[in-house]
Amino acid sequence: MNVAFDPWIPVINHFGERSLASIHDVFAEGEQYADLAVRPHERVALMRLLLCVAYAALNGPKDLDEWEQVPHKVAAATGAYLKEWQDSFDLFHPEIPWLQVAQLQPIPNGKSNSDDDWTPITRLSFVRASGVTSTLFDQQSNGGVEKPWRDDELALSLLTFQNYFVAGGKASSRLWGETEMKNPPNPKGGPCSGKSILFSFIRQNNLLATIHYNLSTYDDLVFLYGESEVPIGKPLWEVPISGPNDDNALENATRTHLGRFVPQTRILRIHHDRTKVLLGAGFDYPKYQDDKNPFAPDAFATLSINNKNERQLLSARPNRSLWRMLHSVVVKAKNSSQGGRGPLCLLNIQEGLPCDIISCAMLTNPQQAAELVDLIESVFRIPANLFEPEGRQTYQEEVEKAEHKASLLASSIEIYRYEFDGGWKGRVESAGSKSYDLRLKLHSKATTHYWTAIEKNLGYLMEHVQSIGGDHVDETREKWRKMLFYSACDAYRTACGQETPRQIRAFAKGWQKLTGQKASAQTVNQEEEGVSDE
Repeated sequence: MNVAFDPWIPVINHFGERSLASIHDVFAEGEQYADLAVRPHERVALMRLLLCVAYAALNGPKDLDEWEQVPHKVAAATGAYLKEWQDSFDLFHPEIPWLQVAQLQPIPNGKSNSDDDWTPITRLSFVRASGVTSTLFDQQSNGGVEKPWRDDELALSLLTFQNYFVAGGKASSRLWGETEMKNPPNPKGGPCSGKSILFSFIRQNNLLATIHYNLSTYDDLVFLYGESEVPIGKPLWEVPISGPNDDNALENATRTHLGRFVPQTRILRIHHDRTKVLLGAGFDYPKYQDDKNPFAPDAFATLSINNKNERQLLSARPNRSLWRMLHSVVVKAKNSSQGGRGPLCLLNIQEGLPCDIISCAMLTNPQQAAELVDLIESVFRIPANLFEPEGRQTYQEEVEKAEHKASLLASSIEIYRYEFDGGWKGRVESAGSKSYDLRLKLHSKATTHYWTAIEKNLGYLMEHVQSIGGDHVDETREKWRKMLFYSACDAYRTACGQETPRQIRAFAKGWQKLTGQKASAQTVNQEEEGVSDE
């Protein structure tokens, strides 16, 4: 299996048909593919790989002029480059297997032929049963026999694992050739791991154009690394790590732009039977999300300002949809010291033009980082005005209005419950520190209903932002805010019954809190037309 020339990358064409492509195919026939057909964390890993190959093959682009020539040169350049380095892309090469160490062996201890040193191949996948990952729906009654993986599954899982490996656990002692790595330190996380970081890319009308628009020039990389010389470096396969003490190769792999794009976070070797993997120690990839920010922010992450006026990378949250953070993502970089910015690739979008952005995150448990909570991906059509300060300010204000309405909805439901359930107040007080969770559970059905309705009509907000400076700005604002109000009212009705006189009285009191108007049992069921949400 050679990942440069054998098909393994899931893609989808313009007719919605899925297939597999090689790295070479993506660059030679990329206009035929609409997009990658992968999970969110796999998209991040694959985009980094494809961009790394493009950078290395083109030896650039260094400036805007070279960037504009990329579509005309990239196919031929990557074809020649992949041919030159094809041995390094062989998944089971006897000497230089892709992203692995051929000389990795267990330390002889009388059990060197035992399978105890090998880990099931599922360890490389974040979505199959392994460790804290649920076993639901991916098991079959096969007597405990591991089923060999296909080579395309191995390649994609290996690449994703090296990017997203989460720090933790204990590495076993291993031999790397003649070098004994005895009692190595606990492995650190990969460059994409930690704190559920949000990664965003520009999406164009075909895969080749998508790669082009996510290639930042060397001039733009200054915004990441400061005014000093940008540490471009070389891909891992050009400067392979020959051993745990190969300082020059380790410096290139862990502290340069291209070295980090395709990382080797864990030392490992996949068994030829495709059912198990030998895991060794790991290399330290310093990350901005680590304590004291030991490395520059990732090019595709978003820098934001927290409540302490400190810069941090924007993280996905389980209770907050990505569109509610979009005003932070669309900030174009101006200098390396600015407070917040979106992904660096936004500089490739010409002023005054809209674009599509796809944002991805692997959501993990803050208390147990190795536990996968969710995989998140959203695609947004960004109007040109949203790149402007006034557009972002308007968007943020309207998101805050939507959040205020959600808070008002929750308060209204609590009033309803207090009015018709005499024991509710006592339950809340006796819950103590868990009262918040109890109250959250009370109105979760309504708030979920509310936010789902908002997301279905997010186009109203985008339309309003795009109308800024035009004749219809007031009209589009009213349309959006009325939708917020009606959605909140509908969610309140969904959660609060009116079947008994006591429920009807409770409903009316909650309704007054939500709408700002007194209501009778008759009026609460009428249309809210003309009712202000201010």
